[in-house]
Parts: sequence; structure tokens; C-alpha cells
Amino acid sequence: MPHVAVKRLTKLLEQTRRDYVTEIMILGQLKHRNLVKLVGWCDGGGDDKPLLVYELVANGSLDDHLHGSSERLLTWPQRYKIVIGIGSAIEYLHTGDKDPILHRDIKPSNVMLDGAFEAKLGDFGLVRQVKPGQGSLRGTAMVGSWEYMDPKCITTDSATTASDMYSFGVLLLEIATGKRPRVPRDDEELSLRNALVDAVRESYDKGAVLEMADARLNGDFDERQMERVMLVGLLCVNQDRGNRLGIREAVNLLSNIRLSNIRHPLPEPEGIST
Repeated sequence: MPHVAVKRLTKLLEQTRRDYVTEIMILGQLKHRNLVKLVGWCDGGGDDKPLLVYELVANGSLDDHLHGSSERLLTWPQRYKIVIGIGSAIEYLHTGDKDPILHRDIKPSNVMLDGAFEAKLGDFGLVRQVKPGQGSLRGTAMVGSWEYMDPKCITTDSATTASDMYSFGVLLLEIATGKRPRVPRDDEELSLRNALVDAVRESYDKGAVLEMADARLNGDFDERQMERVMLVGLLCVNQDRGNRLGIREAVNLLSNIRLSNIRHPLPEPEGIST
């Protein structure tokens, strides 16, 4: 029997148990090489907490390799393959089904790496499916870390595919720079200005975006690919959701289309706080 990873859900928030079962059925139908496969689940009923059973992915999380205990530095070819793999997974979620599926928690700790360092997006926490005619999920919050959260989710109380794209953009910048995103906060308020986004944008404006590349790579990277990843990342974090890249356009730009073909405006400064 293959090894598996088991996740115990400590709470269902305000979901009914019927909603939970529906979402598990959605997860069970997802099949893509860059998604962690859900192999089973157990709903004990009553006060017992549900269990989700996933395939075990050998090389741990992307977060471990970028910032954690892993002694092996990810090479640029490995990082670029990871970027393409995550993009492919999001494209499948957003466009592969009849209705878009939102992940809502895209970040390095939810990207697992297999034995060949192929990326697998997991920990859906739980997914939401946009029904026909909805366009967005109002009253459905993003989940996870503030550092990857679309600021519009705070001001509009709605999540869309563009919300996932914001998180993807921050993740691209993190993979390229090797730096964690930071959202300053104090006791009274949380500023939604993202320090990593601001730093990369400032370097791009100065024509020196490659200076933001992870110094641990010692310049051993393809400059065109590095610039492409950071520019696409910036285009995904635009404050205006309508000016963010969609996932198909982002994947095409990351893969094989010249940067001169990009027509989207770069993001404005993030002057939102709550």
C-alpha cells in the first residue's frame, strides 16, 4: 500500500456537513499531474473531526526548500519548472471544469514537490466552485496568510479567480527572489502593502529588476526567464482586478510568448489598509 498523508480538519467554519461532503466530491474529481491527489476521506459524524487522505509527496513543500531546513538549494531550472507546474494546476482549476474552481490559499507551504521536483498544488482548504452566472463568491473569504491575500477580498468581501491570481503573482516573486513576502502590521491595523511586491516593482521601475534575483543562485539563471517570472508576477498583483492577467495568459507568457506582447499595465502602489 502506498504511503499517504492524513489531514485532520479541526473545524468546518460555518459550513454545513452537506456542504463539506459536496466539496469533498469536487476534490475527488480533480485529476491533474500538478495537483496533490485526494485518495480518500472519512467523516466520523457527530463530534468526530473529518479526515482527508492525500497521496504522500516525497520532497516536502516548496516553502521548506526556499526558506526551511532543506540543505539543497533549488536551482533555477527546478524553480522555473515549478513555476510552470503551479501555473498549469491553477489553469486546470480555473478553466478545466465547466465552472471555475477557486483554490483560495496559494502559497509555498501548499506546493509540494515530488521525487523529480515536479510541483503539486495541494491543501485546498476547502475549494469553492463558482456557479454559472456568479462571477465571484461574495461573502466567501480567502483563507490562509495575509501575505498572499488579494487586498480586494478585504474591501469587497468577495473571492474570484483574480484573487487566486494575486496569490500566484506573490508566489512567483517569492520563487524568483527567494524572499518571503511581508505585510507590515501593528496592534491597531494591518497594512495590505506587500513589501516584496513593492521592492520588485521599484527595481523594475529603475530598469534593474534582475538585481532582485535570489542572491543564493550566484547569477546562475536564465536572465530572460527570471525577468519573465518577475514581470508576470507584477502583472498578477495589480490592484485593479480587471487589469490582472488571467491564468491562461499568464501561463502562455511564462512559457513561450515574448514579453513585448504584454499589454497589461503594471500595478499601482498598494495604498489600502484595514
